[in-house]
Amino acid sequence: MRVRYLEAYGDSKLIVYQVKSEYEVRHKDLVHYHHAVIKMANLFDDFYIRQMSRSQNTRANALAALATMLALPIDAKYYLIVTTRHLVCSKHMLRTKEVYNISTDLEPRDWQFSFNDYALHGLLPDDPKEAASIRRRSLHFYYDPTQKTLYRHLYNVVLLR
Repeated sequence: MRVRYLEAYGDSKLIVYQVKSEYEVRHKDLVHYHHAVIKMANLFDDFYIRQMSRSQNTRANALAALATMLALPIDAKYYLIVTTRHLVCSKHMLRTKEVYNISTDLEPRDWQFSFNDYALHGLLPDDPKEAASIRRRSLHFYYDPTQKTLYRHLYNVVLLR
């Protein structure tokens, strides 16, 4: 493709700083990946990598999650249905080129979305207190991806819906 200059962005501070050689790679499973990245980075005239927050990288996280799901044997068949779902929707639909004076009340997100995001994708809210709360409280929940249902489990392993 004759790319000479490459800018890369990642949401893992550890990985980004390891590629920049500011952090040492200690985990033996990551050493081979680190050498491969450095070897590929040296193929470019200029290579730049920067860390960005997870909230700025939601689309890339979704694509990465999709790619890991699709890592199947060559002969396996997998059907994927892609749909969109708006988590926050306006109560009023607006027509274009018309002026309205309406309130901007938004329907609140269901409390389960934060737990589902954390269980499925490891995504946490930007607020540190809320993120710590979700991490701590998520130990009491179980998300069943086949039924797409969040359950609260009691200490005696009873699941409550």
